[in-house]
Amino acid sequence: MKNLALAALSAAALVASANAGYVPDVISFTSLAEWQAAPSDPELNLYPGRTAQFYTEDFNISGPQSFGASSFSGGSGWSAWTATSSSGSLGSTGTSIYATRAGSSIDFTFAEPTSMPLGGVRGIGGGFGFVDTFGNFVAGKIWLKLSTGDSIIKTITSPQAFVGFWVADPDQVITSIRVQPLGTTAASFFVNADTMYMGTVPAPGAIAILGAVGLVGSRRRRD
Repeated sequence: MKNLALAALSAAALVASANAGYVPDVISFTSLAEWQAAPSDPELNLYPGRTAQFYTEDFNISGPQSFGASSFSGGSGWSAWTATSSSGSLGSTGTSIYATRAGSSIDFTFAEPTSMPLGGVRGIGGGFGFVDTFGNFVAGKIWLKLSTGDSIIKTITSPQAFVGFWVADPDQVITSIRVQPLGTTAASFFVNADTMYMGTVPAPGAIAILGAVGLVGSRRRRD
């Protein structure tokens, strides 16, 4: 298991790492704009010749299942996701989802990329919250699992409006993430996710194929 500290990495710092002969498996961001621009940034050179596709999940969940649900799901195709809690259930405010039981994590599992022209999720970001019983920020972690079987843990030690990641290897995808409390008193902490952004970077030619059948840019919303 790899354990990498979360950092707001500038383009210059990332290029310096690459020049030193090291390219991280997962690159971290604390700016939504920088995260969205990363796939096409010529200095990062993450996905040469490819064009990123994005999906925004605003967790617009309502109805009788908005509290005490065993799971929530959304997205479509490559962006399809399912969220569950490690214990207890999930609730929704209409714009975010949260674990209803203290000490529980939220697990997001993403669509199986096999046979999908767009592949799977290669970039993930959002507003991930970690609070105590009084609503005060506490440390937490995001545990990413990759299609290679690797696991990478990113520690969140200060409040961040946005935290995002891109897989540096175009042959890997993110199969799941866990939003988890951290520390010796984690059993009394709560976690939530408020708006989630997903990105994929298909192989050249895949966009033309999907555009011909009307699948590019589609977004499924729940009532």
